[in-house]
Amino acid sequence: MTDQMITNLETRINELIQKFVQEQIEAEQQDPLTYIPDLDKLAAFRLLVHAEFEEFIETKAKNALREKIQKIKSNDFKTREHPEIFAISNILSFQLPTEHPFDKAKFISSIESLIRAAEKIISDNNGIKESSFQKLSIFCGKMIDEIDEVLATSLSSYGKSRGDVAHKSARRVTTLLAPSIEAKSATDIVEGLKGFFKNAPASVLPEQQSTQ
Repeated sequence: MTDQMITNLETRINELIQKFVQEQIEAEQQDPLTYIPDLDKLAAFRLLVHAEFEEFIETKAKNALREKIQKIKSNDFKTREHPEIFAISNILSFQLPTEHPFDKAKFISSIESLIRAAEKIISDNNGIKESSFQKLSIFCGKMIDEIDEVLATSLSSYGKSRGDVAHKSARRVTTLLAPSIEAKSATDIVEGLKGFFKNAPASVLPEQQSTQ
């Protein structure tokens, strides 16, 4: 089953490539030695692409947490079937009640508090660097050994480069790359996200809307 969110992300990144860098890629290919890129367009492209990646990952995490709330409130909730709850509690240093005899109502109430704490982290999130990607991935239901370190590094690097263009004039940014490389960096991350989330549950939220 195709994940509509990743399809929408892929479409949006392609739109941004067409709008901001495609003409520059063609000019670069025609005259690679003397071509001078439009730095403002490259900076805008990087900022907008970063925002799309950040929103995509955060929405994935929000959706997964909503699904967890629905499951724990069901009558047949079993802790054995949801080890991700303990992964989330561990990364947030949140103590779940495990005393005997087991009090299911108390346990579910504690999980609801845990998920609210996770949702607060998502709402306060700013960027796609490695530490935030790790937390958001675990909120999505991934285990710590399932986190794609190559993707995490790529996202962290992209988040750092986004900071360069967010806080400086494009003329003074030294990390802007050739248009073809900027486009490839973005599409490589899309492919990484596609692979990482290919087994993720379907979104419970309305589809993201692509904007021009």
